Amino acid sequence: MFRTPIPNAEMSRLENYGSQQLLGIFESCYKTGSKRVAYSHLADAWGRLFADLFLSPEELVDEMEGGEHRLGDDKRRMLREFITADCASGGVFVLNVIKKGGNIDRAALIMIADLEDLAGIYHHGTTAIHLLVDACEKGVRPALIRKAGKRLLSRVYDRRGIPPIFAIFSLSDVCMDDLDAIAEVFSKDDLTRIMSRSGNGKNALEVFTGVSMSLKSHPPLERNAFFMTNAAKTTNREGAVRAQAKSPVKTGSINGARMKATDDGSMTSSSEKYEPLILDPVDELGNIITKTLRTK
Repeated sequence: MFRTPIPNAEMSRLENYGSQQLLGIFESCYKTGSKRVAYSHLADAWGRLFADLFLSPEELVDEMEGGEHRLGDDKRRMLREFITADCASGGVFVLNVIKKGGNIDRAALIMIADLEDLAGIYHHGTTAIHLLVDACEKGVRPALIRKAGKRLLSRVYDRRGIPPIFAIFSLSDVCMDDLDAIAEVFSKDDLTRIMSRSGNGKNALEVFTGVSMSLKSHPPLERNAFFMTNAAKTTNREGAVRAQAKSPVKTGSINGARMKATDDGSMTSSSEKYEPLILDPVDELGNIITKTLRTK
């Protein structure tokens, strides 16, 4: 949501525009084709517009899912038609919002666009829907799942033949809210029929079950969390070097696990043994699905 300002006169003007002036930019682009700002800066105008109107992506989603339209029906319809026109001409604006915009920018795109239009944009072997799934913040992702619906999540493929629902399952920060949203969209039978385009591998129900079981024992990771080891000071005596190497690693406010080296040179956690993601169906599948999926 925070952006490094671009030092030029055009961006300086955008920073001083109010919401009506920013809406006027998109209306002018849509109705006349004229561009009061460079096309590359339209994504910045989009971000500025919604950052002024909403405090957070969650507030935007909650309001729009509840049927309230702070923009007004006419302006929201105009923005949707602008996005449709952009998608028909290659989707430069949409791709800029997805790849370079902030969380609130993508949330606005999800709630205003006709996502069927985004499915027609292919970029480096994937679709705008796949890119949006991958970039979307987890607090907004359930809304994306519900709005995309069955066809877009299960019948739009990237060059590998993978539909977006499998991309969701593979995210490091996938959580129970995502699975609940998937359960609202798909029945158990629907998930059984979803596979890769080649028909190989597990179906979506098997993967759904494995992810559900994994989340019961391991909380989801943060998307941008990472661990880094501090270099040990070689000037310390040997005992101090060992103590330093075993000290907890911190990245921001995230505490790293204590790590120790095994005889074969690999690293293991001294506080908790890592368990791999379970992707196979289990015997109590019926109990898990009953609690998570509603029958359709």
